[in-house]
Amino acid sequence: MRDDVIKMRMSLPQLQIIDEAELEEDREYLMQMYPAKARLIMVMVEDECDKLEYEGSPMFAPYPDKETILGISKKIFDRVTFDKGDITLKQLIDVLICNEICVRRNRYKRRRKFF
Repeated sequence: MRDDVIKMRMSLPQLQIIDEAELEEDREYLMQMYPAKARLIMVMVEDECDKLEYEGSPMFAPYPDKETILGISKKIFDRVTFDKGDITLKQLIDVLICNEICVRRNRYKRRRKFF
């Protein structure tokens, strides 16, 4: 084998295998630090996202529909609050939903590479 080919192969970075279980464990650990109300909301967010986790779901569209996200947010907001004017809580729910969708989209993309 030629020396330049050997040098090139030696300089290629090693592919890193992503350990899904380790990522999920780390995420769950950090979520334990959420305030109690945020943890309650997060359970509801996860339940709603579970309902959207199917092939062809708007959650996995290249550009997720904002109305879908706002609909999920409104549903959760109506269940957890008595003060409909609490915009901070509404915004927290929006952020938690967007974050959860991002996590699931990334996991979906990683898994699709192998199948």
